[in-house]
Amino acid sequence: MNKKINELYSILPEENKALAKLIQHTFEEIKKLEDYHRILAASNAVAGIKPDIQEDLTFKETLKTVKNVLIKELEKTVEDIQHRGDKNWIKHYEDGTI
Repeated sequence: MNKKINELYSILPEENKALAKLIQHTFEEIKKLEDYHRILAASNAVAGIKPDIQEDLTFKETLKTVKNVLIKELEKTVEDIQHRGDKNWIKHYEDGTI
């Protein structure tokens, strides 16, 4: 995923690169949540507490979905920025972009 963020970062005009940086920072925080969850599961295992497999799967799937949504929305925003001033472009966001 980081490869995609870097690709979009390079496409963005200089004044809009902060958008990609925001998504990158969000991904880093999600990674920290994943790491914390893994450490918590490991410490619970050492204490003899069995993990709830369904809960773990739901957690991982939710984070994966959030990452995919963030990338997709960044892609749509980049497309709108690239087509600024194009009267034939149908905007993804009617309220515009920065």
